[in-house]
Amino acid sequence: MKNVFKIDLKVVLFILTVMVCLAVVLFAQGNARSNGDVTDTAIRTSEAEVCNFLLLGTDKAAGLSDVIMLVSVNLSNGSINFMQIPRDTYFECGSTYKKLNGAPQTLGSVKAFAESLGDAMGIKINYYLSLGLEAVQKMVDFVSGIEVDVPFDMDYEDKSQNLSIHLKAGKQTLDGKSAVEFLRYRAGYITGDLGRINAQKLFMNAFVKRIGEMGNPLALFNLCRLVLSNSETNIKESDIFSLCLKYARVKGGSVSYMTAPGEALQDANSGAWYYILSHSSMAELVCDRFGAREDKKDFDKAKRFVDINEKSFYDIYNKFCEVKIYSADDVENNEVNIN
Repeated sequence: MKNVFKIDLKVVLFILTVMVCLAVVLFAQGNARSNGDVTDTAIRTSEAEVCNFLLLGTDKAAGLSDVIMLVSVNLSNGSINFMQIPRDTYFECGSTYKKLNGAPQTLGSVKAFAESLGDAMGIKINYYLSLGLEAVQKMVDFVSGIEVDVPFDMDYEDKSQNLSIHLKAGKQTLDGKSAVEFLRYRAGYITGDLGRINAQKLFMNAFVKRIGEMGNPLALFNLCRLVLSNSETNIKESDIFSLCLKYARVKGGSVSYMTAPGEALQDANSGAWYYILSHSSMAELVCDRFGAREDKKDFDKAKRFVDINEKSFYDIYNKFCEVKIYSADDVENNEVNIN
């Protein structure tokens, strides 16, 4: 039987999902390497149907956004799509540092980054939200913890970061402190960032489910206020009511998780690792699920996601890379490959 999150508070669920989901994907580090197979085909969306959110997890000390995610809420069919974009994604923004996680700092603000990223992708980003690590623990504790099936024993020590992680494998309820440890763990994934990103999907889905189980409208709204008060955002409390009223009219709905299609590449000159987006795959994805303005030609007109002087970059950029799209049931049933 399909796992359906039955909730009476749909009017507030979606905005909470959008804002709180960032708590489960903060501070992923390392080089991204991901690919997979297409499992479904989305109905082509238009800009008028979709509300897009840019969610960032920011390391306040380093000034880098180590988690970058786009979330689309389709106001016609009720679907919600989460797309994680690897932090090492190549992006030209007028700096010698060419990785996407440094773009907000280079451009001067999250607002400027949202505008720049939206323009490059050919989509409209309606809202942005940037959270720091301290907000994660507060939000997880607010919902009384999240049940997660930890895929394997996680043990890691780093005295320089005052970090001591010791989590046992198996299904368990993580409080705020242990949730942060789960999300910061980075040493044991065989597949590098692919395994870590997929683990984040598992946690994200668990958080969505927990929010759906909450039965107190006032508590849910207070959670919204907690998120807003601990973030840099253009979302206002009035926006929450407006968007919830629109979403309340929608019948049905689904939740999907994906990683931006592309491949990792080491620069032969600098030795730095980059993640290069696939132009055709991304163009199709933003048209199908994120309300691209016109057609596939709108994606990256200025070639900001590729170094035009590097053939090896262009080879990946011009390659079609399939993307694995996970449903909530896939994640719930442990069908995501985490190792």
